[in-house]
Amino acid sequence: MKFEEVVGQDDIKSKLVAQINSGKISHAVLFAGNEGTGGLPIALALSQFLVCEKRNNTAASDGGLFGAPAPEEQIVLNDSCGICPACLKAQKLIHPDIHFTFPAIKKDTNSAGISSEYITEWRQAVAHFPYMNQNEWMQSINAENKQGNINVGECKEIIRQISLKSFESAYKIQIVWMAETLKETGNVLLKLIEEPPVNTIFIFVVEQIDLMLTTVLSRTQIIKLPPVSVNAIENYLQSEKNIVAKDANKIARVADGNVRMALQLTELQTNEFQGILQQWFSTSARLLGSAKAEASVTLGQITEVFQKMGRENQKGFLLYAGWILREILMISQNLGSEKLQDAELDFATKVATKINVEKAKEINMLLNQASYHIERNSNPKITFFSLSFKLCHIFNA
Repeated sequence: MKFEEVVGQDDIKSKLVAQINSGKISHAVLFAGNEGTGGLPIALALSQFLVCEKRNNTAASDGGLFGAPAPEEQIVLNDSCGICPACLKAQKLIHPDIHFTFPAIKKDTNSAGISSEYITEWRQAVAHFPYMNQNEWMQSINAENKQGNINVGECKEIIRQISLKSFESAYKIQIVWMAETLKETGNVLLKLIEEPPVNTIFIFVVEQIDLMLTTVLSRTQIIKLPPVSVNAIENYLQSEKNIVAKDANKIARVADGNVRMALQLTELQTNEFQGILQQWFSTSARLLGSAKAEASVTLGQITEVFQKMGRENQKGFLLYAGWILREILMISQNLGSEKLQDAELDFATKVATKINVEKAKEINMLLNQASYHIERNSNPKITFFSLSFKLCHIFNA
């Protein structure tokens, strides 16, 4: 992956390029950012830039038949070339000097539960969706409800790989994705991280930096990734995904700095979410009132629509509801909303009269719980009915 393919994060990309071109890149870099901010894509772009043959070559002239040779001049690039053999291998995740570590599980009783056992699945998953989260990765390897981690066997494998000489590049690079799953096993790597072999680069990617071992953190250059700007996401959706301007703008606003969410929303029925959400909130608020009989019938109809959406659309709808809820809370606190327009703004303004900070927190927790259960194949009808009655109690409290 080239830096230009990473959505947004221009300041960070520029600083990384400057550090590399000046020879001041840290031997251990840690990218810390929320889901969808581009930790893995930036790690991939950085590793490709480091091994790029065009960047590492020098341009020199022999001065012709009689002239004196010109002094060697280092080629300065702002991105990998993308066409040299090293770049092509890096793009396919098969460069022999770029190693990957990621959460894994034991395949069977004889399995070590290390990354190399899943390298084929890893290449396929990253090629398909480099902005994936850990749950999506675990689903891609059929982990079901198992929690992946980076075990001590994996740490020993890292030590073994790093001890070998590089095959083709001047650099040997170790990318550790979701490094917070290292837990206490990461202490095995401390000496290696602190004093790695020459031209060895560790690249850690984390989403929850508070779960990282402090002993590892203290040995890295921490680079925090901010949410990706609305403009960057909007431009990316228009230029790379052919999304029309109006839809791209709405998706970018809903995604709220999360490229993963934005890419998911491009495939969902987002145009239907607004009307369904308004009807759902209105119906939920009346489930225990004088119109509860009518509201119950309407809720049954909405639930049928929700069930027919399919799991990805169900999750997308709950994400949309959470986004609207945050704007409702802003309005309820007299802070206004810069993201809502027209009918969405009118709806949010009305709901804001029934919402305060505590109610918003409770609703947001319920939405997240429902999304979690949907992700794990719960019955969508039961999940939605239960959530609706809980909302009713909150609205009428």
